[in-house]
Amino acid sequence: MSRSSDDTISPRLRLAIDRKIASLLIAIEQEKVPERLTNLAVQLQNALVEKRRCKAKKEG
Repeated sequence: MSRSSDDTISPRLRLAIDRKIASLLIAIEQEKVPERLTNLAVQLQNALVEKRRCKAKKEG
């Protein structure tokens, strides 16, 4: 039986990353200042990249 890539990340790490992403998304939705919005978007992008790297490490 194959496992999804999310199953290979520890539940604790997955929860921490998901919370970080959720927090950034909420902040982006509430932000009105373009410079700050850009900064939050970059942080979100970095968090998503980090999540993909964690998945890749566990799969490799």
